[in-house]
Amino acid sequence: MFRKMMCRKYLGIWGAIWALVAIFTTVAIAQEITSNPAATVTCQGFNITFPVDNLFSSNTGADFTIEYNFTATCGSTTKSFPGFVSFTRTSEAETITAQGTWSLSGGCTVTGSASLFGTNCGLNCGGNVFYHSYPINFNGSAAATVNCPSFACVIPPSGTAIPGNPVSWNGFTAPAGSVVWINAHLDPINVPTNTITTVAFTGVTLMVNTTTYALPNGTVVFDPAASTPMTVVNPDGSWTTTVNPATSGDIFFDGQAIPVDANMQNGGHGNTTSTLSFSTNSTDNALDFSWQWSAAVYTSWPGNAAANIEPVQANGLHAGAPQNTAVQKTLIQGPRGGGGSNFTGSWSGTGTGICPGT
Repeated sequence: MFRKMMCRKYLGIWGAIWALVAIFTTVAIAQEITSNPAATVTCQGFNITFPVDNLFSSNTGADFTIEYNFTATCGSTTKSFPGFVSFTRTSEAETITAQGTWSLSGGCTVTGSASLFGTNCGLNCGGNVFYHSYPINFNGSAAATVNCPSFACVIPPSGTAIPGNPVSWNGFTAPAGSVVWINAHLDPINVPTNTITTVAFTGVTLMVNTTTYALPNGTVVFDPAASTPMTVVNPDGSWTTTVNPATSGDIFFDGQAIPVDANMQNGGHGNTTSTLSFSTNSTDNALDFSWQWSAAVYTSWPGNAAANIEPVQANGLHAGAPQNTAVQKTLIQGPRGGGGSNFTGSWSGTGTGICPGT
């Protein structure tokens, strides 16, 4: 009798152990990208699809994040393009997609990988749970090769400088948490209509008094296939504006919301001077453009992407104006405008950029 009781006891213990093993095994095989993510890439950007499965019913409403990173090697230059997409589980199997833009030049080899996490804010918050990493697939291969036009023209900052005195910068007063929205647009001449032209603006800096503020890079892509002007904020914070070459008028190319500081306010009185400078790289050796910039102060700014920047002069707005009406309502008097509906600020003088083939 004693032996039977002990036997049952051990059987019960082993049954519990095997049950735990089964549970942990189930957890281990849950939450996975069932096949390698599939991506298509061009000189201007990428599209990627993630097939995710084994999101069991107990995970309904759970949050997940797929982090991905592309590496593009163009000649001797290697650049990384990281990003992530978060989603909430609605079924056992999900198909998640992501898109992004970049500007590649010359012959480039692109590779990438993706990882699945149990979190809704990428790796920048605590509590994430790592599940798996996968290489990105490019039409059945581990890498993609794209042959992109090389930059044929480089214009240094001195080549686009606004002539005359530096731009005036009026003193102003703003509450804590306010930002100065620096924005710039160009107006090109005779852009080729039968090919894609890429113009990159790098090393963008604003100088107020003797203090320098960095802006992200900006890229304008003139694409004959583009039907609607579009401006996006890339994962690294840079800008890409895509328009048809036939687009006329002002085109946004760069901007940044910079937190207001004492130097920018200039004590709330008087005025000083300011300069915006950048380098220009173009795949069109005959590029010819004029440009201007300005600044406006907002007491609330949800981020560059959420501000929804107008890519061209349209809808009663200047290129570079926030289309988000909640943001518009927080505009106040600033260094280049009196508030109201002047969402970009009043324009500077006009600079020009001319490539040698013009």
